Amino acid sequence: MTGRDWLEKAKKENFAIGAFNVDSLDILKGVCIAAQKQKSPIILEFSQGEVDYFGLKNVADLVANAREEYEIPILLNLDHSKSVDNCLEAIEAGFDLIHFDGSELPIDENKTRAAEVVRAAHEKGLLVEGEIDKVPGSSEVHKEEIDLEFLKKSYTKPEQAKEFADAAGVDIFAAVFGNVHGTFAIEPELDFELLKKVRETLPDKFLSMHGGSGISAENVREGIKVGGIVKVNINTEIRQTFIEALKEKVNEEPTQYTYYKLANDISLAVAALIEDKIDVLGSAGKVE
Repeated sequence: MTGRDWLEKAKKENFAIGAFNVDSLDILKGVCIAAQKQKSPIILEFSQGEVDYFGLKNVADLVANAREEYEIPILLNLDHSKSVDNCLEAIEAGFDLIHFDGSELPIDENKTRAAEVVRAAHEKGLLVEGEIDKVPGSSEVHKEEIDLEFLKKSYTKPEQAKEFADAAGVDIFAAVFGNVHGTFAIEPELDFELLKKVRETLPDKFLSMHGGSGISAENVREGIKVGGIVKVNINTEIRQTFIEALKEKVNEEPTQYTYYKLANDISLAVAALIEDKIDVLGSAGKVE
């Protein structure tokens, strides 16, 4: 099944596929272990910083090897790329999904650049995600509370979303309805009525939810049910789990200098988190 096939299945059957950021081999292994156990499709996604760390060709090879080793559907996504050239490189490298983030550009320029990525991707049967309203926050653990009034300024305007999506031709639209990058002291309120309007305005597009970390299971499920969300991005909680597991292992074995002897338990800690996320998203058991 192609990326489009999987997102169509998710939309029809009312579940979402987890898009999990990868910035270490241990995280990649943990995500794949969980997906294999849960018989779930997954999206492995790499931001441009993560791509630069691994190397573009290495990313493509790692994911190709993981597909073969774990025998599960894995879609490869370039996450929040702000460069058309980087998007084009990812298309040529064999990525399945391309997220062009032009949210910091004037909307007409965003349309033009996104359309360029769409043309190149569609020639190869690939999907493109677009974004016009910058998702607030950053993929970190924030101790402060988020400014809800400031947050509301970033909310998606349904008609503007339709204008952009139609002009650019994107397949997936990143909706902003209270979701934020990172975790905060208090979970932000999600505007499900707005999300429903976005869904009604963009009936032929797939919708994604960024900032899946720190959102309650109940609210994630509601976003899938009400808004037809088919892709949920999760990053911060994975990083947090990885670092906490690493610290615990180093504290348990302070004289152990062979890293790979510590790594297995770290991957299993990540796997436990991902199993829970897959349950929430409803994608468990979708691989026959």
